[in-house]
Amino acid sequence: MAEIQESSVLFSLKQLMSLEKQRVREEEAARRRALAAQEARRALDRRALAEQEARLRAEEERARREEELAREEAARLEGIRAAAVEKARVEAEQRARVEALEKQREHERRLAALAGDAQKRRLVRLIAGGSALFVAALAATLGVYFGKIQPEAEQALAEQTAARAAYEQRLAALESDLAASERQIGELTLAYQTVRSEAEKAELERKLLAAKRDRDALQGKVARPHAQPAPKKADCVCREGDPMCGCLP
Repeated sequence: MAEIQESSVLFSLKQLMSLEKQRVREEEAARRRALAAQEARRALDRRALAEQEARLRAEEERARREEELAREEAARLEGIRAAAVEKARVEAEQRARVEALEKQREHERRLAALAGDAQKRRLVRLIAGGSALFVAALAATLGVYFGKIQPEAEQALAEQTAARAAYEQRLAALESDLAASERQIGELTLAYQTVRSEAEKAELERKLLAAKRDRDALQGKVARPHAQPAPKKADCVCREGDPMCGCLP
């Protein structure tokens, strides 16, 4: 009887121990699940935070890039505007220079016309004031005038006309070269304001300096062109006091 009771007690103890072990396992499993869930939530929080930080960085980068592009666009537009202003200034200076040269040539033509008219009037006055005493001398003088003086004067006038034409041709060529130089400077200035590469800027700056030196040299030639050759003066063969003498002042 005592053995049966002892066996029953042992069985009960074993069941209690088994239940206790099962409870401990279940609690451990529950604790592990809770820890896993907590870690999963933390991982989700970390990922959400990382994504938010990435979005903020992307937004800041986008804003920075947009601001940089806006500055570059503003600089490009300012460069184009400055180049346009420079081009307009160069063209205005060129027009003013051409107008000044045209006025100078017109003034020279008027002076030449006035000189010719004065010579004609002087000749008419001398002829009108001559008396009958000089008829014979006048006839002889006319022979000398039309035989020698007039041909030499016509030759001198032809040489002067040819020299003037050559002078005008050289001046026109200089003005054409100067206009081409101004256009080249305007184009190089515009290109310099719009390029971004430092190497291209350095190359354009070198070309621009060379073009400006050429322009300055041409301006000096236009402002101080080669002097026109003086017309060849024929030798005076008139007799003293001859009213038809072309040597008279």
